Amino acid sequence: MRPIKVVLVSTARDWHGGEQQALLLAQGLRQHGHDCRIVARRDAPFGQRLQEAGFAVTLFSGKGWNPLAQWRIRTGWRQWQPNILHFNDSHALTTGGCAAWRLHQPVRIVARRGSAAPHSVWRYHHFADQVVCVSRAAARACAAAGIDTNRLGVVYDGVDPRRVAAGNRDRGRRTLKINDRTKVVVCVASLTTPKGHHCLLDAWARIVTNNRTGQATPASRNSFQLVLVGDGPLRPQLQQQAEGLRVSNTVRFLGYREDVPDLIQAADVCTLASHLEGLGSSLIDAMLAARPVVTTTAGGIPELLENDSSPVAWAVRPNDTAALANALRTALTSTAVAAQRAARARRHATQHFTADRMVRKTVELYEQLLSVRGRGARTGVPACAPNKSANQSHAVRLGI
Repeated sequence: MRPIKVVLVSTARDWHGGEQQALLLAQGLRQHGHDCRIVARRDAPFGQRLQEAGFAVTLFSGKGWNPLAQWRIRTGWRQWQPNILHFNDSHALTTGGCAAWRLHQPVRIVARRGSAAPHSVWRYHHFADQVVCVSRAAARACAAAGIDTNRLGVVYDGVDPRRVAAGNRDRGRRTLKINDRTKVVVCVASLTTPKGHHCLLDAWARIVTNNRTGQATPASRNSFQLVLVGDGPLRPQLQQQAEGLRVSNTVRFLGYREDVPDLIQAADVCTLASHLEGLGSSLIDAMLAARPVVTTTAGGIPELLENDSSPVAWAVRPNDTAALANALRTALTSTAVAAQRAARARRHATQHFTADRMVRKTVELYEQLLSVRGRGARTGVPACAPNKSANQSHAVRLGI
């Protein structure tokens, strides 16, 4: 097909996993010869980083709902006439959906990254032709909320293996000022309620307390550090919780970091304790780095760990403090088993969860939707009407 003209729209104020995925998608589209432009809020890092990466960026104030922002966005789209409008978050769906109303009928796609039920199903039916979910769990949540399954698709997040491979264990440990005898557990996640940090700290307190009181054997008694990478509104509460549990001297709050690959390589175990999770792209980083993983079965996480042969990680029920503590303790002490699972995890992630695969699957979806749109135009079917037979077969393949 001829090059596809794509607009990526983001209203995110901060930089999280969804923005990293959008950056990888934009770069991948460009590498495949497609034309990608960006619409983003003025006071956010997403637009700034994409400008630095050489993309044409239109900036707007706030969430882009004011009349001036709507006029600027709509005018730009009318002149450029994109084939695809890809909304990277739910607020972008409203911003872009309003600006695109009754335009020249580009295909409108919205990303759905969480496993919780979406608000305002009306928006998804009126402002989007396709909802691209990061997991089957996210797609099931959308279907349960009332979004037509004909509109649902799944494209898994991906990670650039070269970025992970650039991490250095010695450099990471030097940055943390931690020696080789210290056992390090790293969690990369925003400090928000769904990520389960409260449960993780409770589990961590069990591990540290057992170590201090001698319930661990002398050979397994080590210095422990829990490293929390990421920032968010719960930071003061979590710091208070660590102090109340008397483990604050073993917990590091690093905030937002650019050296995540080094920190992951520095870990003996990587963890994510989420009780709501669309997929968990930080786990893909850990898997590609061949770091042992301890996580939960929340949302789409089990889809990351599906392996026909042997386990690639430890996964426990969400909010089960005792089970999480036991799994962390096992991963930290059973080094041979941990290494075997980590090696399998790397092979699994390399096969299924790379950025190249994510971009390729997204382009395939674009081409499929544009093909359906073209057939609709030739046969007189209204452009926004879904091709029921094609989309139904796609929904069946998703198994949602």
